[in-house]
Amino acid sequence: MTEIREQQLEDLMSRAAAAGARFADVRAVTGDSSTVEVQDGRVEKVHATRSQGAGVRVLVGNAWGFASVNSFREADLAECLDRALEQARALAPHATEPVELADCPASRGQGGPGGIHKPPASVPVREKAARLAALERAARSADKRVAATNLQFGDGDTDMIVANTRGTCVRNRSVRTRIALSVVAADDASRQIAREIIGQQSGFEMIEDLTPENYSLPAAERAVALLSAAPPPSGPMPVVFDPDITGLLAHEAFGHNSEADLVRNGESIISGRMGERIGSDLVNITDDSTIPGAWGSYAFDGEGTPGARRPLVERGVVRNFLHSLETAAHFRMTPLGSARAQNHQYPPIVRMSNTFFEPGESSFEDLLKMAGTGLYIKGALGGYVATEKGQFTCSASEGWIIKNGVLDRPVRDVSVSGLVLEALANVIGVSSAFSLEMPGTCGKSGQGMPVNAGGPHILLSSLVVGGAG
Repeated sequence: MTEIREQQLEDLMSRAAAAGARFADVRAVTGDSSTVEVQDGRVEKVHATRSQGAGVRVLVGNAWGFASVNSFREADLAECLDRALEQARALAPHATEPVELADCPASRGQGGPGGIHKPPASVPVREKAARLAALERAARSADKRVAATNLQFGDGDTDMIVANTRGTCVRNRSVRTRIALSVVAADDASRQIAREIIGQQSGFEMIEDLTPENYSLPAAERAVALLSAAPPPSGPMPVVFDPDITGLLAHEAFGHNSEADLVRNGESIISGRMGERIGSDLVNITDDSTIPGAWGSYAFDGEGTPGARRPLVERGVVRNFLHSLETAAHFRMTPLGSARAQNHQYPPIVRMSNTFFEPGESSFEDLLKMAGTGLYIKGALGGYVATEKGQFTCSASEGWIIKNGVLDRPVRDVSVSGLVLEALANVIGVSSAFSLEMPGTCGKSGQGMPVNAGGPHILLSSLVVGGAG
C-alpha cells in the first residue's frame, strides 16, 4: 500500500483554508483485516482484505461537505478536497442553522496499543483457520445433544492519521482481535444457545491462549444444561443483573441516550436534563476510551481529539454527554473525543467507546440477600432501546430463581423490559466485582464501530420479567 506522510495532509488543510473553508479535516486510514467462520465442522469463510483511503470534510458558511477517495496520491487527495468544497458551497446558501465548533486546542502526537506480541497480519490465514477449527470441533464433540456450532473470528490492524485546519495532526493505531462462539443444544422439547465472546486490543496471541477447556467446552456445557432449565416466572420482581446484562443496560438503555446529537435533536429521554437526578445514588455510569487493551479504546477520535474518561452519571445525576466538536459547542461543553467514523468513507459522528456502570461496595451474595425472592439473569443475547420513549428490552439466555436470598434453580429464555429512568431509579444494590467483557460492533447512521460494555452486578428492586420465546 502507498504510504502517506503527515505533511501531505497538513498541506491539504492549508489549501482548504486558503479556499475559504471555515474548518476542514482529513482522515487518512490504512488497514489490514481477516475473518474466519467455522460452521458445524466446516470452514465456511476465509477472507483477508487490505484498504487505504482518505476522507475530507469541510465547513463553508454553515454547510458541511464530505468526500472520500481510495488513494493517497496527491492529485487524488486534491480532487477529493475540491469535491468536498463543491458540496459545501452548493449547500451554503440554503444552510440557515448556525454551525459552531468547540474551541479545542490543537493536538499533536500518536497513540496505539502496547504489547502486541503477534500482529494479526503476521499469522497465515491457514494457521488461523486450523486453530479456530480445533476450538469449534471441541464444542461440537462435547455432547451428543450439541446440534449446531458457529465460530466467528475477526482481526484488524488500522492506522489512522487526522489533520485539520486548526493545527491538529495525530496518528492512532488500533490492533483488534475478536472471537465469538455460539453453541446450540437440542432435545425433543427445545433448542438452547450459549455464547462465548472475547475481544481485545491484542494480536493473535489472544487466540493462542485459548483452549477447549477454558473456551469451547464451557459454552457447550452451558447450552446443554439449559435444556433441563424451566422458563422464568413473569411479572414485576426484584432482578439481579450479571455484569454482561449490566453492560447491555449501560450501552443500550443509557449510552445511546447520552449521545449529544440525539440529545440536541430531542431524541433522548435526558434532553434538557443536564444536572438533574435520573437514577438512585448508586448509579454511576462512565464512557472511557482510555482503558488499556479494551475493545472500544482509542487514543484519538475521528476528529483528532484525545480520548478521555467521561463520567455521564454521578450518584444518579446527569453530568456529561458524549460530544463531537459541533455538539460540544452547542452545549458549551468541552469535547472529550467521542466523534468516530467507521473508516475513511464516512464522516465522524457521536459514538460510545467503553460504556459501563461503576462498581459499588456490596458482594454478589449481599445482592441476593437483599433481593430475597426474585431472579438473577446472565448471558446477554441482545437489547433494544427507543431513546425518545425511554423504553428498553434485554434478552438473556439463562438465569436462576432467587429464593430466600440464595440461587435456587436455573431458568432459560429470559427477557426483561421497562422504562430506562424507572429502572435507574430502582437500582438498590451494586457489587464491587467488575467486568468489561461485551466487545461488539454498534451500529448508528449506517456505521459500525467497535464498542465495549460492562459493569458490576446490580440489583433492581422491580423489573418486568417475561420469557423470551
